[in-house]
Amino acid sequence: HLVFVTISLYVLCPHSSAPMFNCPCVAPGPYAAPGQGYSVPGQGYAGPGQGFGPGQAWAPSQLYRPRLAPGTAIPRGAPPCPDMELPPQPILDGAPEDGPVSVALNFQSHLGSIRAQRPCPNTAQYLDRGATRRLEKSMIGEPRRSADVCGYVLSATSQDETDEAHSHHLEKMHLHHDAFRLVFQCISGWCLMQWRNQDDFEAGIHGAHRAPRAMAFIDLRKAFDVHLEVGDPDMEVANHRITVMLRGGNYYFCVEIPDDVQVWFEAIRGVIQDAHWQAVCLRDTQIHQNKRWPAAIGIADALFMRGGPVGERAMAILFHAYDIDYDGVLRAGELMVLIRELQAAIVHCEGSAEGRERDTAVMQAASRMPEDELFDRAIYLRKCLCLHNDGMVRKDDFIRLGARYLGEAVGAGGLMADLGGPVPESAFDWPSAGDLLPF
Repeated sequence: HLVFVTISLYVLCPHSSAPMFNCPCVAPGPYAAPGQGYSVPGQGYAGPGQGFGPGQAWAPSQLYRPRLAPGTAIPRGAPPCPDMELPPQPILDGAPEDGPVSVALNFQSHLGSIRAQRPCPNTAQYLDRGATRRLEKSMIGEPRRSADVCGYVLSATSQDETDEAHSHHLEKMHLHHDAFRLVFQCISGWCLMQWRNQDDFEAGIHGAHRAPRAMAFIDLRKAFDVHLEVGDPDMEVANHRITVMLRGGNYYFCVEIPDDVQVWFEAIRGVIQDAHWQAVCLRDTQIHQNKRWPAAIGIADALFMRGGPVGERAMAILFHAYDIDYDGVLRAGELMVLIRELQAAIVHCEGSAEGRERDTAVMQAASRMPEDELFDRAIYLRKCLCLHNDGMVRKDDFIRLGARYLGEAVGAGGLMADLGGPVPESAFDWPSAGDLLPF
């Protein structure tokens, strides 16, 4: 048997000893429409401009509970009456006990712009897809289209790689290579992909349902250089070995056809260049540019115009001025910005009209040297200053060797020759993809 028991709790009023819901002390007060106040005489705020006028102080004792006159009711659809009467909103906003008045007082809200918080999918239900595409390109970026290459390569350091190394790759990385380590390799965006064969690549490159997937992915944004080596053609079938140098290690693969060697080398080098340059452009701001421009002018004037020595303090300031991402090291993208702005500072020190302002001087320097040559100079400078061979220039190495190799990277031909300046005797031959290094 189920027994239901209902317990009613009554709270008694301390004045009349009656239940609180029947006590006249807590009966609701008179209702008034918004802005009309309360009509009971002597009970606080009675109407607009009464009780809380300009210059009139108010106290908490003026706040009374609203009361409802006998026989009256709240109109239908009216807002609920507050528990107590409050002063006008301007007095609440400027209460002295809350501290100084906020700058947002009487600030009118307005609509600045409408933009996507995250890149939305490419569907027709979004109206601002064009603006989102521009946002994606500015935030994510993409490499050059000429880097989309594919073909069969030998995924090994050499043709004589032992079966022990193959079993190690299978156990640690789950790479199911065949007996010849032959894979179909492609560059898609920032990724270097390995496929079992060309049929799997054509079926799965667009991400179809239940389509084959790539065996391995390598993020080329983590790479800082690429090397090309040539072995003995009588001893090796695929005697061209390409080494992609990454932050966590190296990736090797061999190419058999000589005509494909140049294509793979230039494609990987172009992706690495675009990754470093876009990473710097994404973080660079006008504030950074205005802060480092005087440092570039001072170094250019001392190093290239007067030919004097540069102190350690000046080189330390230059290092921190061009450490755009504040990680304590200089990478290839930051060295590209350094070389370009030093060339622009030379234009400024020459006293030409286009060198009066920073932006025009940088545009003039960019027109004299394309980005490919600028990247080659930055790679040369990084190799001279990076004693650890990990793609990063430390502050100590930059202070000790920076002045010497900056003169070679900036002053060897190019802009200095166009300006009529002297070319240093230590000018080097710029490395190209055709420079083949033996094993």
